[in-house]
Amino acid sequence: MLKINKDSITFKTISVFSISILIFLSFILLSVEYIFSKGYKDLMTEKISIIEKNIAPSLSLNLSYQFLTAVNEIGNKAILDNDVLLLKIESSFLDKALTFSRNKKTIKEFENSGEFLSKTILIDPTTESQIGTMTLVYSKKSYDKFMNNFYTILAFSTLFFILSITVLLSFFYKSLQPLSDLAQSLENFNPYSPKKLPCKEDFTKNEISSIKTSANVMIENILTFIDTEQELKIEIKKKEAHLKNAQAIAKVGSWGYDTADKKLTLSDEMYKILKIENQKYIKWLEFLDYIVDTDYKIVSDTIEKSVKRGSEFNIKYSIQLNNGEIIHVQTKGYADTEANIYPSITAVTLDITQEIKNQKMIEKLAYYDSLTGVANRLLFKDRLTKALQHARRNSNKLAVIFLDLDHFKLINDTLGHEVGDKLLIYVSNLLGNLIRESDTLARIGGDEFVILLPTVKTVSDAQNIAQKIVSALQIKHTVDNHQLFITTSVGISIYPDNSLDVDNLIKDADTAMYEAKNSGRNSYKLYKKSMGNHISNQLELEQDLVEAIKNPEQIQVYYQPKIYAISNKIYGAEALVRWKHPTKGLIFPDEFINIAESTGMMIELGNIITQKALAQTKEWHNNGFENLKIAINLSSRQFQDSNLSSFIESMIKEYKINPHNIEFEITESLSMSNLDETLRTLQTLKNIGLSISIDDFGTGHSSLSYLKKFPIDTLKVDRSFVMDIVDDEEDRIIVETIITMAHSLGLKVVAEGVEEKEHIELLKEMKCDLFQGYYYSKPITDLEFTKYLNNYKS
Repeated sequence: MLKINKDSITFKTISVFSISILIFLSFILLSVEYIFSKGYKDLMTEKISIIEKNIAPSLSLNLSYQFLTAVNEIGNKAILDNDVLLLKIESSFLDKALTFSRNKKTIKEFENSGEFLSKTILIDPTTESQIGTMTLVYSKKSYDKFMNNFYTILAFSTLFFILSITVLLSFFYKSLQPLSDLAQSLENFNPYSPKKLPCKEDFTKNEISSIKTSANVMIENILTFIDTEQELKIEIKKKEAHLKNAQAIAKVGSWGYDTADKKLTLSDEMYKILKIENQKYIKWLEFLDYIVDTDYKIVSDTIEKSVKRGSEFNIKYSIQLNNGEIIHVQTKGYADTEANIYPSITAVTLDITQEIKNQKMIEKLAYYDSLTGVANRLLFKDRLTKALQHARRNSNKLAVIFLDLDHFKLINDTLGHEVGDKLLIYVSNLLGNLIRESDTLARIGGDEFVILLPTVKTVSDAQNIAQKIVSALQIKHTVDNHQLFITTSVGISIYPDNSLDVDNLIKDADTAMYEAKNSGRNSYKLYKKSMGNHISNQLELEQDLVEAIKNPEQIQVYYQPKIYAISNKIYGAEALVRWKHPTKGLIFPDEFINIAESTGMMIELGNIITQKALAQTKEWHNNGFENLKIAINLSSRQFQDSNLSSFIESMIKEYKINPHNIEFEITESLSMSNLDETLRTLQTLKNIGLSISIDDFGTGHSSLSYLKKFPIDTLKVDRSFVMDIVDDEEDRIIVETIITMAHSLGLKVVAEGVEEKEHIELLKEMKCDLFQGYYYSKPITDLEFTKYLNNYKS
């Protein structure tokens, strides 16, 4: 309903129209009537004047000659006009006035009734003197008729005008009614539940319609804005939640400090990092007090400099939590000095505790032996290089001691690898207690250890250490409830007496060690140029190996099964070479592979192993074990052979084997030796359809960053990590990390060295894919493996 008040446009418009109508009607009644009436009266006066002009000269002439008959005739003729009501003639020539009329009314009565009355003076035409007067009464009948018609027309016109104005006002009222609806809709508009204005549909294109349209366009824009704002708020909330979750996942907290009001603001994740109650107010100095004493000054100085300069800062430091735990963090931030004279600090703090641990772990993997924790070959060579530089500058002597355990293989074969590994750990601890803090102990492979004595005054100093080692090891030792009697053979080389560089010092010490071993073991030897037995033995083995390759029957392939973790079914086996020497018996690969590599026989030897393994695989496939997958090791020398892929492809075609059932294993250190060449060779093998596996993963170094580049299918976790996962948390974390990483790259994982039920249970929890180890079987001949396949129950 349109609301009308004194201030409304409707009220003002109707008032103006009403006043205008009154003024107009008054003008019509007062002015128009007068104008029309006077005009008609003037017309009547003119008619009377014409009559008078027609009659007066005749009357004047006849009266002057006193022709009364003519006068009477003129009077009677005049009243024949219906509009002439009375004609009266008065003259001195008449005894009495002559009156001509069809009515008995007097002139006074006619005058009172409003009839037109006119007097004319009669002039003698001869003398031009006044001879009398003529009074004419003319009827107002036509005037009354005219005025009645005028008033009728005026009434109808006024009525039509009023109706028109009414229609106009009604139209105006109805036109303004949508504005009232619009006003009501705008009053009822709820921004919290916005809707389009419920105005009635209007198909006109007038101004009001355009206002309604514009209003709804405005509302639509408002609705769009509100929807956009709500979507923006939702998006902001999502992003805030995402940021909060991302900060929680990444362990990144944000904080800000306003130096003006001394207000410190922390994000939720910052509270979690500090392990304090959320939203608890913390003062700036309390916040800084979490920094450990050793880092406090450098952190506070760095932030202070940033505030003074308005610059960024990036610093790593440690903080101590309320529970005493120390964690490592990295803080990046900047001080904003432009907006205010009092700078504000904005920063993010990342919990890098795990990163620090990972760095230490990676460093340990790169430079330390994973089994014993002592230095590996890489770190030993680095320290020996630096010691040589120092010795040259100061003209000092240094010594390299090389030792291995006598008959260690026998312990492994009889008591198992687990006992063998524990013995190696025991020996490394024992050796560590026999040397100085400045000396370096390293395990460079198997049961071989080297010791660097960076400063020795005389050769006797090195000999004394060697004797202490021999004496300490030759007694009875208790390892894993086993009473073990072990001895060692030790070799010594001296700088500058024997050699001047790293490799020759190690080689000389190795030669002296073999001399001690050949001299009955359990002793040490100082290197002399005359020592050659070790080389002779190597030459002898080399010549025998040439004959063995000519007579491939001596080269035997053993097989160690691989088992599915989930189904416990046989997945396949790893092919392992053995040399059945005609006089020395069974020789393991660690005694002859290096010879084959160094003499160039490795390619022929590798081809024999591959051919024998493929032939045996085909036989097993024909006997019903179609899905059996055999893994064959590739040496570094084979990897350099340009004919490797063509030979393998020809063998697969010859034995008609599906290449998907053949897997080639390369060691982690081999994969890192020449990255570009490695990648090309691996891709060639993959193109044939073969599977690729990285063997002994975790014992090399710097391979993690390149791993995703290689087209590999499987990672084999080195047994040195697997053996102690039950008792050693660090090994357990390493194995789990490798498995998680491999799965994230889409790779299968084989755990080597599985020898206990506990290993299997833990590895299953870690979601390891395949198991290999003595728990299932040691490496066995092809005949024994065939029996194993037939008798195996999952």
